[in-house]
Amino acid sequence: MTDQDNRPKESKPAFHKRRRLLFGKDTDSIIKAFFGSHAMIAIVVLALITLFLFKEGAGFIGLYHKSIQDYRLSGLEYVDILKEKRDDYVSLTRYLNDIKAEWIDDLKAQGLSQNEISKIVFGPEAKAVFMGYMRVGSDLRKFVKEKMDAAIEIRDQYLTNKNLKETLANLIKEIQKVEKAGYQLIDEDLIRLNHLSRKFNLPESLSEEAGTRSTDALQATYLSLLQRERDQLEESIKPIDFDQAIIEVTRDQDQYANVLHELVLAINQVLVKTDSIEFGSENLDKRIETFQELNAQYISQIPTHLKKIDAWDQNKPVSFWFAFGSFITGKDWITASDQQDWYGLLPLLTGSLLISSIALFFAIPLGVGAAIYVNQIAGPTERNLIKPYIEFISAIPSVVIGFFGVVVFGQAIRLFSQIDALQWVPFFPIQERLNAFTAGCLLALMAIPTIFTLAEDAINNIPGSFTAASLAMGASKLQTTFRVIVPSALSGIISAIMLGFGRVIGETMVVLLCAGNRIKIPDFTEGLGVLFEPVHTMTGIIAQEMGEVVKNSLHYRALFMIGIVLFFISLLINYGAQWIVKKYDRSNY
Repeated sequence: MTDQDNRPKESKPAFHKRRRLLFGKDTDSIIKAFFGSHAMIAIVVLALITLFLFKEGAGFIGLYHKSIQDYRLSGLEYVDILKEKRDDYVSLTRYLNDIKAEWIDDLKAQGLSQNEISKIVFGPEAKAVFMGYMRVGSDLRKFVKEKMDAAIEIRDQYLTNKNLKETLANLIKEIQKVEKAGYQLIDEDLIRLNHLSRKFNLPESLSEEAGTRSTDALQATYLSLLQRERDQLEESIKPIDFDQAIIEVTRDQDQYANVLHELVLAINQVLVKTDSIEFGSENLDKRIETFQELNAQYISQIPTHLKKIDAWDQNKPVSFWFAFGSFITGKDWITASDQQDWYGLLPLLTGSLLISSIALFFAIPLGVGAAIYVNQIAGPTERNLIKPYIEFISAIPSVVIGFFGVVVFGQAIRLFSQIDALQWVPFFPIQERLNAFTAGCLLALMAIPTIFTLAEDAINNIPGSFTAASLAMGASKLQTTFRVIVPSALSGIISAIMLGFGRVIGETMVVLLCAGNRIKIPDFTEGLGVLFEPVHTMTGIIAQEMGEVVKNSLHYRALFMIGIVLFFISLLINYGAQWIVKKYDRSNY
């Protein structure tokens, strides 16, 4: 026997064995098809969501354009111009009442009794000013109310006619269907037949005939009732000529000018009497002077106001761009109004951006700082303790964080602002416990795990040769971290921040519970006080109102337009994050 025969036979590797087949495919093909199909499903679902979003929101501009056209044709736009001076007068009245309230508080602080305060505040001079100013605008309010009622009546009649015409068109289709030879009544027809018989008070009940669906008599009766209902609908439609109807709204401009003239005379008479009141307070004297200046400004704007009324044109065309601009730059979000609904993006967009800015102000230093510390400085024990706890925050349901903000955090901030030692702060004490700051702080808590995880991944992706080279040149660990590692991972860190911003601006439950939900552009003239104002957000308005709107209505499509805006914001954030990573990536240098 040779040595060759004594050698052990070489065994073939395991992967050389013939692989088992399932439905004609091996394991590798099945795994590839499985994950590839899931990726394709994700793409298809995303495409369907996008198509649905744009399909439902695309009709908004057309409907809003038509709504603004009706608003102009009915004269409601003209009435809103009239209301400008009335609303300005109401604002001045509120300002004067605030002066009166502050005067009463000062008198109470001086230790005067209620009777003594009443004698002073309701004395002849004070009464002539405070009560007199409230009375001078009665004719203005009455005039505007009459014109507003006339314009609303025109608009309501137009909308009624529109609805009746749609109902009539559907009824005519039903009549044509029943008139066809061989048509057999169905259950819905019988239900409607009994309803129409009760409506028109037929002398004989149709309940006995209901069991015979295809009789000529029953079909003829049903057709006759449908025709009677059609005739009734045609009679109820009252044709409306906007050019003629608008005369009721726009006439009496000379009377309106006279009302404003009388208002100016009455205001001047009241302002003269303000000098006879001794408030005994330098601050109140200054506020009265401001009140006089505001009235002078109000009076000086009346000629411009009258020219604006005279220049108003009912037949001026409304472009689609005007409707789109009214949405993008609109400052009001008013729904279910008896006059005109307005859908303005600005109060929701500014609220979202304000809350997001507050959240990022806290989340960026904490999230990025924690990522740098855990990855570069902390020891194994600290790393194993800190990292899981930070990442666990993302597992807390947002509704739980929202409840915490409503019950605990918001109330704690308000109580903190009421501490006497902090009353020197201009915007303290805080009146609202649910505001932008409360929501922003809670969103920061939710954004920290996102920023922390992505920033740490970016630092981890820096090649170890960078650290070795820096240490070999004599740099300390801290110098290496902040002069080599962090700058090299800066693109990834910025990307983490942008994705954290996307996480914040897309959050719904926390802002819905904690932001205060006041649809108003924040008053940025208040300085840091703007942080503690209640606001509303784009996500919050969708969650709050979507369940209450009528499908395919203007309000319904407006909410989808908000969703489209959020879609583009998220798209830009993700695109920007990827662009920064590709352009400023230093890890491969």
